[in-house]
Amino acid sequence: MPEKKMLADIEQNSEAWENLLVLADDIGVRVAGGEGEIRARDFLLKTFARYGLDDVHLESFRHRAWQPKREELLVTSEDDRPLACRSSALSPSTPQEGLEGEVVFLERCDEEELAARADEVRGRIVAAPYYPVARQLKTPLAARYGASALLEYRSFSGQLQPARTCAFQQLGGLPVASISLEDAEYLKRLQQRRGPVRLRLTLESHIESKESWNVVGQLTGTERPHEVLVTGGHYDSWHVGPGATDNASGVGAVGEAARALAGVRQHLKRSVRFVAFGVEESGLVGSWAYVHQHQDELDDTILMINNDVGGRPSRLAIAGAEDLVPSMEEIARRVQIKDLQQPFAVDCGVPSWGSDHFPFYAEGVPTLGVGGEAVNPDARLYGHTRADTADKVYPRGLSEAAAVNAQVLLAVANADERPARRRTQQELEQSFVGTNLQEALALVEMWPPQEVMARYFTAD
Repeated sequence: MPEKKMLADIEQNSEAWENLLVLADDIGVRVAGGEGEIRARDFLLKTFARYGLDDVHLESFRHRAWQPKREELLVTSEDDRPLACRSSALSPSTPQEGLEGEVVFLERCDEEELAARADEVRGRIVAAPYYPVARQLKTPLAARYGASALLEYRSFSGQLQPARTCAFQQLGGLPVASISLEDAEYLKRLQQRRGPVRLRLTLESHIESKESWNVVGQLTGTERPHEVLVTGGHYDSWHVGPGATDNASGVGAVGEAARALAGVRQHLKRSVRFVAFGVEESGLVGSWAYVHQHQDELDDTILMINNDVGGRPSRLAIAGAEDLVPSMEEIARRVQIKDLQQPFAVDCGVPSWGSDHFPFYAEGVPTLGVGGEAVNPDARLYGHTRADTADKVYPRGLSEAAAVNAQVLLAVANADERPARRRTQQELEQSFVGTNLQEALALVEMWPPQEVMARYFTAD
């Protein structure tokens, strides 16, 4: 049977870990617009071709590439004591002499807290933790309530300054940077002991339009080649580190699924397309570019599987498409992964907006992700920092995630019927009215999809 052959191949011959080491150790930082991104692109292009995929090629797109030039933070009320900080992607620069003000600490930096403390926030530098509110949401909210700048601090110790974008492919509403948990706690102690603490933040960055790429290859179906399944993960990282778990692990699992499925390609009735997405970290640009460039294929795109941040696979996480649940539960009962608990779990919830499945979801394509559990309990602490290194990755989990992808893709490619239908924009909007997703999409300006693509791909 093709399933047994495919699983035996992954068990005995997996290249997922070695490919991750090339991306995370040999290439390292793969920030969009940098040399590492180009080296990763070329490696993945050669790997897809070596695995025998059809029509291996690059699909280019433009994006606003960001590069920090100056990142300084001084405690002016303590004789200009310096603290380490990292500018957020697409943060506006401060005046050349810096932006000075009193710091005020918030617990969440959400609408409710900002409204309650509006008088304290106005004209001051707001400091808030990494969790539970995303920086892309904190930024417009803090700007709305008149903060002069935003400092986001790490929720875990380790003297790490987390990297994240503050806006999606447009300049953020106010200067934004990150500091470590330890430095945030130091500033809080200063406030308790000596009263108001004043800071001077100086940020300078360079933003220019650059070309980036999705790396694409496929296994063409034998009976319904026009019907396509997509599996993908992003290959870019932040400028602060090698992005081993986020997301060399995800794109490594995609590559291994491609290698294994290529060995049973004659058994695929529908086509399976493998995509290494570019520029995910600063706004899902590669995945938006894919749906923009493949509009005429979306009616026949019957499933998208997203692979973002690895671990040990534990479930299929469906993004809002309830009608996809029955078919995925049936497939999950047949998924066989050595040493993993069976049957494989399936859940369905309100989709998140922060990963490469979202543009497909926004176009009504049935979408799911391979959910995972961390084998190394500390691995989740290091995402978006310089400590997201290969030692945080569970090597076997890469092959397990590849095996899950491969089995789901093989089953759906050969199913008599599509697992779920494509939904309309009106149906999608009705499904998230009154949810947190509706508010989030308004804040990050990620709806409706046609306006997102106009902003991304037609604006200067």
